Amino acid sequence: MSVTTAAEPYYDPYDYDIDANAHAVWKRLRDEAPLYRNEQYDFYAVSRYDDVLRAILDTDTFSSAHMTVLEMMTPEPLGSLGGLMIFMDPPQHTHLRKLVSRAFTPRAIHDLEQRIHRLCAEFLDPFVGSDGFDYIDDFAARLPPTVILALMGFPEGHADEWRKAQDAMFHMEEGEQGFVRSGGGYGNPEERLAEVESSGGNLLQMVPELAAERRREPKDDLISVLANSDLEQDDGSTRKLRDDEIVGFSMLLSSAGTETVARHLSWAALLLARHPDQRQILVDDPGAIPNALEETMRYEAPSPVNARWVNRDVAFQGQTVPAGSKLLMLNGSGNRDERHFPDPDVYDVRRRIDRHLSFGYGAHFCVGAALARLESRIAMEETLARFPTWDVDESELGWVHTSTVRGFANVPIHLR
Repeated sequence: MSVTTAAEPYYDPYDYDIDANAHAVWKRLRDEAPLYRNEQYDFYAVSRYDDVLRAILDTDTFSSAHMTVLEMMTPEPLGSLGGLMIFMDPPQHTHLRKLVSRAFTPRAIHDLEQRIHRLCAEFLDPFVGSDGFDYIDDFAARLPPTVILALMGFPEGHADEWRKAQDAMFHMEEGEQGFVRSGGGYGNPEERLAEVESSGGNLLQMVPELAAERRREPKDDLISVLANSDLEQDDGSTRKLRDDEIVGFSMLLSSAGTETVARHLSWAALLLARHPDQRQILVDDPGAIPNALEETMRYEAPSPVNARWVNRDVAFQGQTVPAGSKLLMLNGSGNRDERHFPDPDVYDVRRRIDRHLSFGYGAHFCVGAALARLESRIAMEETLARFPTWDVDESELGWVHTSTVRGFANVPIHLR
């Protein structure tokens, strides 16, 4: 039985116009089709806060092991392919997450703080006294790769290369469904991951050699953690990570640490231009910036769509999603659900937020959330200290279009 008909709301994650006006579409889904079925792309979607949270937390029913990007999903689980923990379920995911978490300690994050302040000054100071600049291309897209590559342990000088590789990897032309081949079909998982990995170019090719160096002489970086830590197995034994697994981790963490922070800051720049009264609150009280950034993530999630494979029949809104289905969790929609957030379409930097869905929850809560929060807080502190007012001509905005990431590649700001 189809959940929707042609007369009902339509959601297509690949449609540019829908992407640009997503909140209007998502509201119709929440109100009229909280369990939505898209026959063309063969997925279900949940859009209300409680339904999205339920799916995020239930890893037994809603699996990540078939990939979490709609156009890359596979009928069979990937197993340990590529060592990518984002495409695993507990307990395998738990073992890998525990290992990686050793590098994201509060001390390690704190030690980055002064470096991030220095980088912000380096990137922003040249524009003091100017008429304006592209907040993303000149600053917000440069900061995250510089920070995450340093935390990983890559040599300096590769941030721009990695940023361009990420832009090429994530961007999708209108009408293109991600990794669809020109002759139809998606190829096998190995081909798809190899295509993604190849976008990293010379940087990821360095990883095996860097891992070998860190085994001989560990440093205070993530590659050293990956190369030298013991990975717990299901039977209680331990082993070291293989080089291909370290490459997979490096790709995953470097990508996640680059793309979503840049999109988050793109929304912050635009929303504060749209709401100068809210921006003035932050200029007058920089201590309000952390909460303002949480509100920004609630209001505009940089990664608003995540996919899961349904392991068994499950009911949503009185209807059944059958086992073997693809389910999209629209966390960007859940963050605007009036059933959970009062006045959800109001951007309020002093809003009391119990929990938004932008970082996920439970087993797959973003492992780099603390770093993302640190980077974005310092970026906004340093921005507002130099540029308390700016305008944005929204005709000049340049979108990033993918099925999972939503935000801007370009936000030219005009200084007063």
